[in-house]
Amino acid sequence: MKKSSLAIAVVAALAVAYPAASWVTGKRLETKLSQLNTNEVLFSKLKIVKQNYTRGIFTSTQESTIEISYADMVPGMPAPAHFQEPEATTADNNADNADNAAQAMPDMMPVIKPIQIQIINHITHGPIPGIVGIGAGKIETEFVLDAATVAEIKKIFGDKKYLELQTVLNYSGGGTVKMSSPAINTVVGTRQDKLNWKGLNLEFAFDAAYKKLKFDFNAPGMDLVSSDGSTTMNLGAVKMNGDAERAYADGILYVGNSKASISGISFANTQAPNAGFNLKDLILESNTTRKDDLFDSALKMGIQQIQVNKQDIGNFHYDYSLKNLHGPSFNQLFTALYAMDRKNLTPEKLEEMQVTFKKHGAEMLKYQPVLSLDRLSLAGKNGEFKASGKLQFVDVKPGDIDNPMLLLNKLESKADVSLAETLVQELINGTQTDPDARTMMLGMFKASIEPYEAQGYIARNGSNLSSQVLWKNGKLTINGKAYPATAAGEMPMEPAPEIK
Repeated sequence: MKKSSLAIAVVAALAVAYPAASWVTGKRLETKLSQLNTNEVLFSKLKIVKQNYTRGIFTSTQESTIEISYADMVPGMPAPAHFQEPEATTADNNADNADNAAQAMPDMMPVIKPIQIQIINHITHGPIPGIVGIGAGKIETEFVLDAATVAEIKKIFGDKKYLELQTVLNYSGGGTVKMSSPAINTVVGTRQDKLNWKGLNLEFAFDAAYKKLKFDFNAPGMDLVSSDGSTTMNLGAVKMNGDAERAYADGILYVGNSKASISGISFANTQAPNAGFNLKDLILESNTTRKDDLFDSALKMGIQQIQVNKQDIGNFHYDYSLKNLHGPSFNQLFTALYAMDRKNLTPEKLEEMQVTFKKHGAEMLKYQPVLSLDRLSLAGKNGEFKASGKLQFVDVKPGDIDNPMLLLNKLESKADVSLAETLVQELINGTQTDPDARTMMLGMFKASIEPYEAQGYIARNGSNLSSQVLWKNGKLTINGKAYPATAAGEMPMEPAPEIK
């Protein structure tokens, strides 16, 4: 066979085969996209109210309305008053309560009912969906908004798409979501303030079972300047990235690392008495590890430089951790609470929930989980505030969880706190421009600590103040002294031994 004839045969075969492959791929995508997996804990509280799927050979369109309920998303927690539905009250008071709520908070009433989101997915079938390479399909997602909202967005973004959301699905079942918003330089609001929004990009990858997740977010920042130039607000570069792997197939407990940072946040108003503030290098880091069935999780937050009224305040850190969390018990407890139908709670179901909580709670306490405040500090030029502590239940027996007072006696905690008076003075001087206000605030501070210092609850070493707080065997001591103080004529309480 001549080469030209072979080439023609190959092209002809592909011309016949590709539409068939695209049709089969489209059919698989329709099955996957049309059936929201409510067994998947990440999606179990989403409800498809309406859906229409129009499938073609190379492309398809999916139109959906998804409902999200606050009550279903937060297991076991009462919704704020403005989220509660009128029918959740007693029948006699339904109308009155609804009318009163509408009058008291007219702006909040639209969010009483579950939120509904309308989306349209424009789907290109594989094996080569558009120009993105090999894949099962490419989805361009469009959010359906009301005319008023569209008009407001158009005032800011003009003819640009305010948000682009693209998903590429793999044949293995996983995929990658890419979201972007364009940079704009415009004016906003009735005063025509100047906005320089520098855009954003997000890439989120997942596998078929949502077991492994990876994300990378980047937004260069934003500048907002009032029309007369007197007020400025700046948001520096925002970056977030991380990866996580699900510990249990039916749960939402993940292990992995993540980091978020903001290069700076500042606000200034030349017409105000105070000059504003400036925060630099804000960082948030999390790390969760696993050893057998026990999990350790740590979170670190920090601001490397704080300025108020052009005065350097110092740096701030807040780090805490949870250790020895029994994963199977926590996962089973979370799954049970998450599956709870809050709208149809009966006394029997409430009792069942309490039994479940006690069962899994007692099992978690057996492993003596430790909640630690690893670091809370504010360091200035002339001094520092520091605090650290830990809390744990020790030697808990199976029946202890049924007796709150007995369980309280199994609780042990320790906290160390220190403060330099020079830092207090530095903060007052940096935040108060009025000399009389400075004198008043400093006097109030000294008056508030004097009684506790006199009783020994606050120890002094020069300008440094410190306290150690212990709770053990159901007794509270501060600097080795019982708190509250024993009355005259009573036997003093023996201080609890120090927790190592």
